Amino acid sequence: MTRQYHFITGLPRSGSTLLTSILNQNPRFHSSITDPLATFVKGMLETLVSEPGMKTVFPEERRANTIRGMIDGYYEHIDKEVIFNTNRAWTFLTPQVKHVYPNAKMIVCVRDVNWVLDSFEQAHRRQPMDVNTVTGGPGKSVYERVEMIMTEQGIVGFPYVGIKQAITSNERNMLMLVEYDDLAKSPEKVMRAIYNFIDEPWFEHNFNNVEASWDEYDKEIGITLHKVRKKVEFTSRKSILPPDILNKFNNMEVWRM
Repeated sequence: MTRQYHFITGLPRSGSTLLTSILNQNPRFHSSITDPLATFVKGMLETLVSEPGMKTVFPEERRANTIRGMIDGYYEHIDKEVIFNTNRAWTFLTPQVKHVYPNAKMIVCVRDVNWVLDSFEQAHRRQPMDVNTVTGGPGKSVYERVEMIMTEQGIVGFPYVGIKQAITSNERNMLMLVEYDDLAKSPEKVMRAIYNFIDEPWFEHNFNNVEASWDEYDKEIGITLHKVRKKVEFTSRKSILPPDILNKFNNMEVWRM
C-alpha cells in the first residue's frame, strides 16, 4: 500500500491529542499520540554520519531510503492510506522530512506559553500525592517546576526551540500552525483548513463525539495528560500561576510575529 505521511508536532498541552482524536474519525486516517519514531530517525542519522566510513557506505539517497524503510516498517501493521505521526522533535528535522517525503506536511500545535505552563501545573495539582516523570513529585514549588520544563531540554522548552527554528527555515511552507483556542472554539473551520492544507477531501467529523483516552501512556508517565472530552468546546478558566511567572513568560508566541 502506498501511504501518505504527515506529522503532528508543536507544544504539549496545545491540542495535539484532541487533533489526533478528531483525525481518527476519518476511516482513511491513522493518528496517535507521541511515539519515539522521530527519535529513531534522528539517532540513525547521527550514527550514519558519525561512524567512520559510514558516509561512503550510506550516501545521501541510501540514508533517505533507510528512513523510508524504517517508517514503512513502523506502520506495517496499519492498514490506512494517510498516516499522522506525532512527536515534538519533528520541527528539528524539517530538512530531512522534506527530502524524504516532499509532499508531507507538518501540523504544528501551539498555544499561549503561559497557558501551556498553567495546564501542566493544573495536571500536577490534580494528583498531589503522586510522583510523575513530567513535573516531579510533591515538595517542590511551582517556580521549580516551571523552570524545569522551560529549559532547552524541558518538555516545553525543547519543542519551543524547535518551533522557532522551523518557522524560519527553508521548509516553513510545509508547516501549518494550529492554535489550540481556534481548534477548541471553531473545530470545523480549523479542520477544513487542515484538510485543504494536506490536500485531502473533506470528511464530516462529529465534533460532539470525539472522546478518547490514552490511559496506558498516562499510567506510564504517572500523570493524566491525555483525556479528551466528548464535545469539542473551549472552556474559560483562571490561571493558577503566580503573576511573576505570567510576566516572565508573557509574549513568547513568536509564531504570531
